[in-house]
Amino acid sequence: MSSQATLGGVHISEPRFSVPTQPDRERRKRILAALGLPSPRVAGRQPNLRVDEETLTRYFDYLAARLELPFVVYYPPPSRAAGHLRSGAAADRCEVIELLDPRTDLCDEIDGLYCRTRKGKFIVNLPLVELTVLPPSKNLELLGDYEYWFWHWRD
Repeated sequence: MSSQATLGGVHISEPRFSVPTQPDRERRKRILAALGLPSPRVAGRQPNLRVDEETLTRYFDYLAARLELPFVVYYPPPSRAAGHLRSGAAADRCEVIELLDPRTDLCDEIDGLYCRTRKGKFIVNLPLVELTVLPPSKNLELLGDYEYWFWHWRD
């Protein structure tokens, strides 16, 4: 599941989260559950999966109840050479210590949900979708689904 795209003039060649390929149907079911929406078969109509203030708030509630905090991430994403993390990747490591509530904190359709991170004595708020989680994190599937939804259902 590799993409060739640019974001703000920066070449992006890999997804931020390394999630094993899964049938889209299973991922879609998890995303619908995260958004608190019924299956299209049950509802008889197409549910709203678009990224907007309401769905970001719903996704926040879902993640806030399930993410295991704190967890280690990389920002910016570690570069890869022949499939290996470059030496010194620890310099890019930080820890997510809190998911920020879009009802009271920064959140928008451009950057999505934000989280509070800590690197040493520094605390920085970053867009959750810009962080890289590496296996074997228990949060990998949750964050992979969030990233997939965020990038595929934005206007």
